[in-house]
Amino acid sequence: MARVPYLDFDDLSPDAAALVEETSLGPLNVFRALANNPAALATLTKSAGVLWTEAGLDNRGAEFVILTVARATDNAYEWHQHVELGLDAGLTTAELHAINTGDTDALSPEDAALYSYVTAYVDNAVDDAVHEQLAEFFDDSAVVGITMLAGEYLALARTIDALGIEVEGEFVGWDLKNLDTTA
Repeated sequence: MARVPYLDFDDLSPDAAALVEETSLGPLNVFRALANNPAALATLTKSAGVLWTEAGLDNRGAEFVILTVARATDNAYEWHQHVELGLDAGLTTAELHAINTGDTDALSPEDAALYSYVTAYVDNAVDDAVHEQLAEFFDDSAVVGITMLAGEYLALARTIDALGIEVEGEFVGWDLKNLDTTA
């Protein structure tokens, strides 16, 4: 159970309501919980938006980073929210399974480097070898953007956990067994 209330749209301040409306994802529990502090919600939506577009990755790459953070932190909420977004951005179910299991052999060399870097980042274990592996595929600007994007979603994962924010509906599952493939 969430440790802060999920605010209904009618309970939101005009500023918070506008922020929730601006997110194309709608009134998800994460936004409804963070709306208890409209300034914090505004900061999150602005910084995540900037990092999303300026990380040096396309949508698929950004979703890959976010899903890797979600799995590395065992954050079911982020995983659940981003599986469909990742698929829509071009990730395959095989790639999602590889992220879930850590099977870097099932990934392209670029994605394997990205996975290794992001998981090392989450574990506070980025060393020269992990950095150099990523730098084979991404320039310095993209490495900074990837690091900051991973940091944004690591912070969000920890916030979701601390506030006890719950998945809406049935969890898609780490193994995607509850993924609705009929849509």
